[in-house]
Amino acid sequence: MLDVIAVGLLFILLFVSILGTMPEAFMNIEDVPPEEIMQAFDQNGITIGVYVVLFFVLALLVSAFFTAGATGMARSANATGFSSLGEMWEAGKRYCIRLFSVSLLSLIIYALCVLVVSALFVPFISLEALSSIAQSPEQIDPGLVALVIAWVLAICLILIVISMALAVVSPAIVVDSLSAISGIRASMRFFRENIFDVFLLWLVTVGLSMAFSIIGMLFEGTGLEGLWSTAGGIFSVLVIAPLTTIWWTRLYMSRTGKDLHRYDRGYTA
Repeated sequence: MLDVIAVGLLFILLFVSILGTMPEAFMNIEDVPPEEIMQAFDQNGITIGVYVVLFFVLALLVSAFFTAGATGMARSANATGFSSLGEMWEAGKRYCIRLFSVSLLSLIIYALCVLVVSALFVPFISLEALSSIAQSPEQIDPGLVALVIAWVLAICLILIVISMALAVVSPAIVVDSLSAISGIRASMRFFRENIFDVFLLWLVTVGLSMAFSIIGMLFEGTGLEGLWSTAGGIFSVLVIAPLTTIWWTRLYMSRTGKDLHRYDRGYTA
């Protein structure tokens, strides 16, 4: 909740900053032609770009702090059956920069993998071919369509594998007090040694997240889409996010020989 609130406040600050940069474009916006708004954005492009980059960095820092804090609370809860906000602040302060570094490194890893996979399809799929699909859908080459589908599926598959390989990077860093690079290595090693367990838990967490979207389709056309979407967002923040944090931390701790609190019997084993 604190993460969502903090990032939301940062977004409001970003909007206010952009508004202050070119107030003339937003005053009586209904009377301002779209061309003038776009011209105002072009004239203040560098300033707006700086604001966006600064917002992105601060949002990553805030998320890293609260992710580290939540993982610290999950570590304590799994080890002793008890946790507190003090655990959150302590873990957040200690591991914030490390998880922030992991976030940047993860973005680089994702980008590089997407580029490598895309490079394999470049000899077979050109921009001209893709544009021809959009311009003449009735004359689509089935072979080209198959290549595009294979390209998209390959990117989705590599992104899924990376997400599973980095699934326990936060617990690895917080539980074992590792550096960013060591945490990534530990997470990848953990994935190799526990592929089935990681895949199963990843499937459960993704399934929980997708369940609300699938059920929400039943409300289409009933006027309740917005209400269900809001309820799903609240449920994700209040239930799914903390629950999955505890699950991933407990999985990492159990497979790396850490002492765990037995909730059914109330002792550490």
